[in-house]
Amino acid sequence: MTKAKHNCWTCKERKVGCDRALPKCANCKRSNRPCQGYDLKLAWPDKVDGRRKQKKYRADPTALASNYITQDGSFAFLNTTSKDLSGRKFSVQEMMQGDMKLVPAVSSICSVNDQDGLLLSYYDSVLARMITTIDDDTNGFRLDLIQMALSSSDASSRSLLQATLALSSFHLGRQEKALQHKVQAIKSLSESFQAESTSKLAQLATCMMLCVYSVFDASDTTWHVHLQGAKTITAALTKQEREVPCFEFLSPWFNYHDTLSSYSHPAHLPSEEAHQAPDILLPECDSDSRKIIGSLGCSTELLQFVYCINQLRSLKDCSRCNSAHAGRGLLELSLLIRARLQHLKQEIHINIGETTGTIDHQRITLTAEFYRVATLLYLYQVAPPQAIPEKAVQGLVNDGFQLLDQMGLCTSPWPLFIIACNVTSDAERLKIFSILHAMNQKRRIGNYEIIKGLIQTLWKQQDLSADERAPKKIDWRSLIDPNSCIPSFI
Repeated sequence: MTKAKHNCWTCKERKVGCDRALPKCANCKRSNRPCQGYDLKLAWPDKVDGRRKQKKYRADPTALASNYITQDGSFAFLNTTSKDLSGRKFSVQEMMQGDMKLVPAVSSICSVNDQDGLLLSYYDSVLARMITTIDDDTNGFRLDLIQMALSSSDASSRSLLQATLALSSFHLGRQEKALQHKVQAIKSLSESFQAESTSKLAQLATCMMLCVYSVFDASDTTWHVHLQGAKTITAALTKQEREVPCFEFLSPWFNYHDTLSSYSHPAHLPSEEAHQAPDILLPECDSDSRKIIGSLGCSTELLQFVYCINQLRSLKDCSRCNSAHAGRGLLELSLLIRARLQHLKQEIHINIGETTGTIDHQRITLTAEFYRVATLLYLYQVAPPQAIPEKAVQGLVNDGFQLLDQMGLCTSPWPLFIIACNVTSDAERLKIFSILHAMNQKRRIGNYEIIKGLIQTLWKQQDLSADERAPKKIDWRSLIDPNSCIPSFI
């Protein structure tokens, strides 16, 4: 029979033995007393017990209430409830309750009608420039996708056009119109798979554009579905299709989403690899891999290191890694990745043209460095303790905040989330809240609300375990219901 791990609270108060039976102990039943159960119980130091040494609780004189007032005049705090104490897992949508807001229409363009040309123009002039850090003549969001959408009247091109219009409509606050375009995009995409002649690259672009739509719309939980479609199409591309110039833009865009999808999933090895641990191949270091890609915010070399750490996390958690030999292998690999990341250089290459937008070299450099700092922090979450230098984590958190201060506006959710997982003080938490608020105000992307809800849930669990003798590291993935949607961090 399953029993509780400790005595019930009624028996503890009576200082008698408890048989720890579930759901109520036999002592309480026999004496007709209400059994208080075995759940976590909060206590406040309002009762002096002379037989036990009392903890000293001291108020922080610098922790004034005014420090917790946000820009909009409300208080920032973590409202811990009984749900947080229950130990159950949460769906991503539950984490956002109370924070969901409709995306407001942009006041300066309220008079814009629903004609497709104006929506496409909004995408070209605003969205396609907003979702990249380098708006030069390599900006495929403008120069490749629009051309693919308008180059043909076949179903694959129509699907890409409709997905693009859906994204513009949603960001303008026209949710109903956005949904209509999205349905048309999916319908046309389905038709394209039945057609004899179609463009797989346009199909891939449509799947990726629908991924971006899911990132913008917090209520859309189909990001991983569209990404799986993109993965299937990419695997079926021929050598000739991979040599088409637009694939040079599509490939890193897809890899970025795919790598962050692997980051979000719980660590596991695929069934076909269960009998043999896969080799982790570190990325090559050359001029092409060091180049910062606008659609990523960092270099492809750095993105490949994130992928390597995803694999390292899977290997660490598999049963084979309990052996001393496997442990040494993980330590050596972690030290090698750490050395490469510490000395990694990322370079800016700008292709100036007639349609090139504003190029902010400092912001591009700071964003790429922000990714590098976050990737090192991610490595330290996964690596054996021997691979983590003393005080290295707090030092990287400080570096991250310095970079954020210089950036002004953060545009990269994943490295910000990594920083948030490692903050230790209320002052740092308030900075994270402030940064997320500014991101949401300026860019109006629903994914930020999902990330905020996830951060709050993680912080509350960290607070609940803070007084334990050996506070355990909490994997945020363990807090999410496995049947819930997967956060994207895009």
